[in-house]
Amino acid sequence: MAHLNKLAIRGIRSFDDKQIAVIEFFSPVTVIVGHNGSGKTTIIECLKYATTGDQPPNTRGGAFVHDPKMANEKEVKAQVKLRFHAANGKRMLAVRNLSVSVKKTAGLTMKTLESILALADGEEKGGKRGVISTKCAEMDSEIPQLLGVSKSVLENVIFCHQEDSYWPLAEPSILKKKFDDIFEATKYTKALDNIKALRKDRVAELKAEKERLEGLKREKGHADKLKERMEDLEKEIATKDADHTRLNHEHETIMMKNKSFFEKGTQFRDIFTKVDALEQQLEKAQADFHETKDSIQILPDTENELKLRISTFESNINKKKMERKERDAELNQAERDQIKAQGEHTELVTRKGSLQAQADAQAQRINEREQLIREIAVKYGIKLKDAGGGPMERSQIVEFSQNLEAATRKAKEDHTGLMTKLRAVTNDYNDKLAGLERTLQAYISQKQIHRESMSTNTSKIATLQRMLDDQDSLALQLETLNGDLEDKQAKVNKLREEIKKAKYEDRIIEKSQAIRSLNDQKDALNAEFASLSSQANVRAKLDLKRQEVKSKGSEIKSLVDASSSRFKKLVGSNIKPETMERDLDQLQRIKEQEREELEDVQKDSGRALQLVESSLINARSRLKSRQGELQSLQSKIKKALSEDPNFEGFDNVQAAIEDADKQIGNIRTSLGELKGSGEIFVRMLAEGQKSHSCPTCTQSLKQKAAMDAFVKKMQDEQRKRSKERIAEEEEDLRGWAEGLDILQALVPDENAAKRIKENDVPTLEREIKEQEKQMPQLNDAAEKASESLAAIVKDLKDIAALKTQASSITRLHREVAAAQSEISSLETQLAATGSTKTADDVQNEIDNLGTQMYVRPSVYVPFC
Repeated sequence: MAHLNKLAIRGIRSFDDKQIAVIEFFSPVTVIVGHNGSGKTTIIECLKYATTGDQPPNTRGGAFVHDPKMANEKEVKAQVKLRFHAANGKRMLAVRNLSVSVKKTAGLTMKTLESILALADGEEKGGKRGVISTKCAEMDSEIPQLLGVSKSVLENVIFCHQEDSYWPLAEPSILKKKFDDIFEATKYTKALDNIKALRKDRVAELKAEKERLEGLKREKGHADKLKERMEDLEKEIATKDADHTRLNHEHETIMMKNKSFFEKGTQFRDIFTKVDALEQQLEKAQADFHETKDSIQILPDTENELKLRISTFESNINKKKMERKERDAELNQAERDQIKAQGEHTELVTRKGSLQAQADAQAQRINEREQLIREIAVKYGIKLKDAGGGPMERSQIVEFSQNLEAATRKAKEDHTGLMTKLRAVTNDYNDKLAGLERTLQAYISQKQIHRESMSTNTSKIATLQRMLDDQDSLALQLETLNGDLEDKQAKVNKLREEIKKAKYEDRIIEKSQAIRSLNDQKDALNAEFASLSSQANVRAKLDLKRQEVKSKGSEIKSLVDASSSRFKKLVGSNIKPETMERDLDQLQRIKEQEREELEDVQKDSGRALQLVESSLINARSRLKSRQGELQSLQSKIKKALSEDPNFEGFDNVQAAIEDADKQIGNIRTSLGELKGSGEIFVRMLAEGQKSHSCPTCTQSLKQKAAMDAFVKKMQDEQRKRSKERIAEEEEDLRGWAEGLDILQALVPDENAAKRIKENDVPTLEREIKEQEKQMPQLNDAAEKASESLAAIVKDLKDIAALKTQASSITRLHREVAAAQSEISSLETQLAATGSTKTADDVQNEIDNLGTQMYVRPSVYVPFC
């Protein structure tokens, strides 16, 4: 348990700043006794200052410290030391220092100096002090914790200043704050506030989570639909893959047949080339034979004619060579035309295979369409004309489409009619239910009004009965007074003379007349009171109806004020209680129709967006596949061209084929010339050696030099046309022919690559670009439809909430109208009696008349 040991004070109020005053506290109690102003309160203030850091009230500006003027000092330093045992048993020391200095303007300036909170071991044990804190704010919070009590208890209970000791008599709000601080109730209130805030936050979060759950449910439904759609697409893709595999197999079969056909064509071309070369050799041999035969023929011409023929022999030879070159050129052109025709034939065969595959696919789709048409016809009872087991004609398909559209329209009309009937039945049910609820509320209200009316009437009857009893007692009193008047009449007669002398007779007559008048008024009022008593129920009912109209009018006004802003926002006009419910019903029907339209728009937008997304994904996949296929084909072609040195530098197969055809034609021409001319030069050499003359120009070779020159020339020409040279040319021809075969095999690949690059890829890129262009528009349309639908749903919720209030307003308005009608009827009924006073007014008048009748005279009348 915490307790105080010693308190040292220096320079505080009346305590001198030159020496320290020490107060020791004893157990169990310490009593401080002294004269007024001796410093008893200062000790309590120092204890409070040492433990809480708070100075006494009204001591700001240095009043708490010893006055420097009294000490004749410019600055006074004050100190408060407190040694105490903490709640944990440790010995603690708290030191707080202050200083006050005199300003030049004769004022005082107070400063808070460094403070110390430390552990204080016993001096007898020779211990040391360990400083815990030197900051005032930390000491203000640490010391109450060490003492085991709160700061509020120290300020308001233990070390309460005498000027603040009357706080238990303060205002309730201040008293509550003090007790909350003392008993630390604020943390509980804060905890309650935090709990309320947390509960509010949790409710908001729960609402948000519920909305999020609804959103997730909608998204899950959408995801399920997408999943079903994906499954259907996967099945369709699997079907397409199977068709693709089948078509690839068929394509490979056709390619194998095409390759076999191409090989046969190549063999045919080689045979044809060989036959052509042999025919040319045959022709050349025959020509050489005829020429040789002609050369050894004895010509019948004269010498001059022969000389002329010799002179024209070279020109004739040149002319024949020119004709031969023309024929060779024509032959090469024919061979190129043949190769081109073969390439066109190959392309046409390829195209035929592609068209045949497309025709087969189209036939398959037609069969599937006819199967689907028959299934739909059987399912929905649509009659089809019998096609005799063959394919359906176009007229039958058109007729089926028309019948299907008619059936669809009829189904939609039936669905629309059923929905209209459902809405009508629902509206009738809701109207009947609302009417029954209003009738029930009216009956309940009438029952409550009747109960209140019965209670009021019962109390009125009791009041009137008491009033009647009071009237009976008044009648008895009147009789008693009349008896007394008769008894005293004799005395009055005796005193007449005196009264006459005193001139009281006139006044008595006046009073008698006044009394008679008052009696008449009283009788009239009694009659009127009796009449009003009979009308008490009517008046009570009138009062109740007026109160009912007033209360229900206030209720209608409050409901209208609460709903006015939302109603005006939705309808666009102010509330009319008599038409509010009808306006809301009409607006609800319009909003329901708009919601249905927006739901259809949202579905269509979502379906279109989903279709475009799937088409875009499919187009991108196809584009990627086509690009991969194009890259593969281009790599294959490039690799084939780069592997053959004859075709290096060519970018396409067609140019390489044309070059190969040209080279093959040149080699064949050269080879033909080599073969044909070689045999000619052999025969010419033999003929020249035999005839000792040139076979071409008939020049004489009898001289040895001429013969040697002729033989050398012929042998040189023969060496140029040797078998090795012919073998090299044939080998070169085979190399070019093999390269041409490879190029011919690459023609379908190049055509496919060209078709993909020029047709398929640009078409797919345009398709993707168009679909990507459509995506933002479809997204905007879908988002706009969703936002509009959300706004319509919100308006429908507001309308539903307003309809509840409108039902109450309409019911109250009808009840007010009925009550006002009853009020008019009751006022008319009361106006017919000629009196608008109430029974209470009449009773007050009767009481006033009784008071006037029995008032004592203000003059003294002597009696005997």
